Parts: sequence; C-alpha cells; structure tokens
Amino acid sequence: MNTYVKNYWSLYLDFIHDFQNLKYSGFSLSYLVHFPALIRKNPEIWKALYDESFTNRLTRQVKDQQEFQDVFDKYFQSHRKKSFVKNENRKVVVIADRLIRFPSRTFDDYFKPHKTVLIHTNKNKSIEPAANNIPTKYISDYKPDIKRETIQVKNKARALLKSFKGHHLYKEENFQKVLLTKLEAIINQIEICKKILKDVPASCIVVSSPNHFGRVVALVAAEQGIATICMQHGIIANEFGYIPKIATIDAVYGQYEVDWYRKLGVAKKSLAIIGHPRFDQAFQSQTSNRIDFNKELGLDNRKKTLLVVVRGDRNIGKWKILLDTISKELDLNILVKDFPNTNPHELTKAFPYVHSTQAFDLYDILPNVDCVVSYTSTVGLEAMLMKKPVFILHNTLPSYTGYFDDLGDVVQKDPKKLGGLIVKYYNDPAWSRHVDGKREKFLHYAYPDLGMSGERLSKLVNRLTG
Repeated sequence: MNTYVKNYWSLYLDFIHDFQNLKYSGFSLSYLVHFPALIRKNPEIWKALYDESFTNRLTRQVKDQQEFQDVFDKYFQSHRKKSFVKNENRKVVVIADRLIRFPSRTFDDYFKPHKTVLIHTNKNKSIEPAANNIPTKYISDYKPDIKRETIQVKNKARALLKSFKGHHLYKEENFQKVLLTKLEAIINQIEICKKILKDVPASCIVVSSPNHFGRVVALVAAEQGIATICMQHGIIANEFGYIPKIATIDAVYGQYEVDWYRKLGVAKKSLAIIGHPRFDQAFQSQTSNRIDFNKELGLDNRKKTLLVVVRGDRNIGKWKILLDTISKELDLNILVKDFPNTNPHELTKAFPYVHSTQAFDLYDILPNVDCVVSYTSTVGLEAMLMKKPVFILHNTLPSYTGYFDDLGDVVQKDPKKLGGLIVKYYNDPAWSRHVDGKREKFLHYAYPDLGMSGERLSKLVNRLTG
C-alpha cells in the first residue's frame, strides 16, 4: 500500500472515529457518510495524501485495506440479525438508481412481477417509466418529516466541529458545509428505508453500490434481518469506490474480484460470480445494421471503424497525440464516445474525420465497430465480451488496482506508442492474433461465465430467500 492510499484510509478512519458519536436511530452516521464527497473540493488534502509527513498528522495509521474493511465488518455485524427472514409472501426489492442499469429484458425473463418491487431513486417520476408490469414506487413517496431530529443532529455536529478547531480537514468551510448536508441526507435516507420496508415486506434487496443510498439500505436491512445483494457497478479500477464491502453478498464479475476481496479478509461465502445483467446484451442477438449505423453517423462503409472511449476532457492532449499517430498510418472511420455526455466531443472539432457516437447506446455501437481504445473504463471489458480488440490508454491513479495489467502491451501510458500498436494490429496478422489471445486469457479470469448473468442473479436471489 503506497503513501497516498495509506493516508486516504487513515484519514477516513480518523473521520469515522472522530464523528462516531453523531448518531440517529441507533446508527453512527460517520459510517454512512460518503467520505470522498467531503474532500472532493479540497485539492490541498488530496495533494497532502502523497506526502509521507502527512501521516504524522493522523491519529490512526492504517496498515492495509483489510484493517479498514474489518472496522466496517464489526460495525455491520453489531447491527445484523443472526438469521435472515424467509417468507414466500415477501418481495425482492430492487433499488433502481442510475447505476443499477438492468436491461428491461432482465426483468422480463428473471423477475416475477408479483414477487418484485422497483424503488426508483429519481424524484422526477415523469422520466422513470414503470418496467415490465413490475410494481414501481419512488423514494419521494416515502419522504419523512423529521426536521426537529435533523436540527438536533446538525447542532451536535456544529459543536463537535468547534472542538476540532485548527484540524487539517475539519476546519475547512467546504468540509463543514458538505458534512452537514450529508448528515441531513442520511437521516432522511434512514427514515425512507424504514418506511419502504414497512410498506413492502422484503426478503431481499438488490443495490448497485456500497456507497451512498446503497450503504444506508444495507445497514437498515441488516438490522431487520433482510439479505442484500450489491451488484458490481463497474470494473474495480479505483479501489476507493469499492471498499468497504457492506452487503450480504457482493455479485461480482469474475475471479479477479473474488481474489481481490479475499485479500481484504472478506469471506468467500459473501461473494458470488454473477457478472452483470447489462453485459448479457453482449451475448444476445443484435438488431443493429452496420450500413444503417454508418449512414446515421456519416461513416464510410468501405472503411474499418475504431471506437475511442473518453471521459470528458481528461487527458485530452494524450488523445490528440494518439489520434494523430493513427490517422497518419491508417484510413479509418473514427468514432468518439464520451462518458457521460452524448454531445459532440472536443476531439470531433479538432479532427474533422472524427465522428461523435451521438446518443447511440453502447450496445448498438459495439457490434458496428472493429476495434476499441479506451481509458481504464468498464467499456473495455464490455467490448472484449463482444470479441473486439481493446487497447487501453492508461493514466495510473495511485489507487489503481491493476485491473487491466494482464492484457500486457495493449495497455500503455504513452499515446504515441499505443497508437503505433493499434496501427500494428491492422497491419500485422501475428500481432493481431497475439492481442486476441491476450483478450481470451484475460476474460477467462475477469469474466469466466459467459452465460446469462440475469439467470445467475435469479438463482442467487432464490438461494437467499427460499
């Protein structure tokens, strides 16, 4: 564990202990606050994490990630009933937030309407259509009236903050403002969860993430003896988004995640290789037609198509070097897909021959391209599942887990070198076979079960609730 990661988890642990007496309904709220949000707009703290001397300013020294996970395991265990409720009349509740991303076909094929309830987190009901005859509710239907209790907790938090006068983090105005906002949100979420579970008798709850609302749901459910399944919402590239593990079962993509969590001391029985239902689209018949697709985006049917996956303007200089390198050697259709935007990207302005994918869904795009180059994104895995050659333009985070390392040379920090390797893929049959072989070996470890994930999830739900 490097200095940056060690300081991050140590600072996080300090926060948990320093504010653990801020309680509501028997829960220590510091365990439920999304810590990265508290320091997101604090560049001085992020910079300080790299500094070994910053360790001296921290009360607790985390030696490894397992130590941090253990803190949460003990806390959740203190609120968990010894046995889960099992009743055939109870429902499977799916928290339908922006990260769950289950295709409608998954609900059609594997979730029975009379046994399932969707709880949408979006407050705007008009943009959240009911799915496949499954009963649908909204968290806004369960809005609590707890102004007095919220004020009391926030006043206690203000008093506590005053006691930390001069603290390297707690003294910051933005930290204090965000903390108070988060405390109010969590108190509301606790009450919302209680109201939901009073209204909907649940045997199992499916969440999309161990953070935010998903963490609150998992804790409230644990106290009521209700099993939870946490889906893996993306590749574990940045560890900060996936620790702590909090659900009864984490539904992971492959053996990579099982081994990764096991190193944290997570019990094997609390992990299940499920994949993700949205990836099932990679193995189902495609309705898109390349000729129509090319016509819609203004592409040349005679050319191969390269998909470039970017995230906003991050590393824009590197992407320009890569495209310039490729375009000097190959005459390709080049598409740019930006996350999370669908508007034309800056690269389409800088290079006239580069086209935007516009509002096309990823699974309408991938069948119609021949090669993919991406940042360290889940799209890389999805493209490989569709048997596309994938290259990764890497920009190492100090909290990077090494997810794509086994792909070897197709992962590069140097955009010019990566561009040259993409050119080589098109021109050198031996190299292209090597790349394809690396992909198959990688998938064997990262996503070993190419059957329907929705079916595996359904069987897991039945095992927990039957």
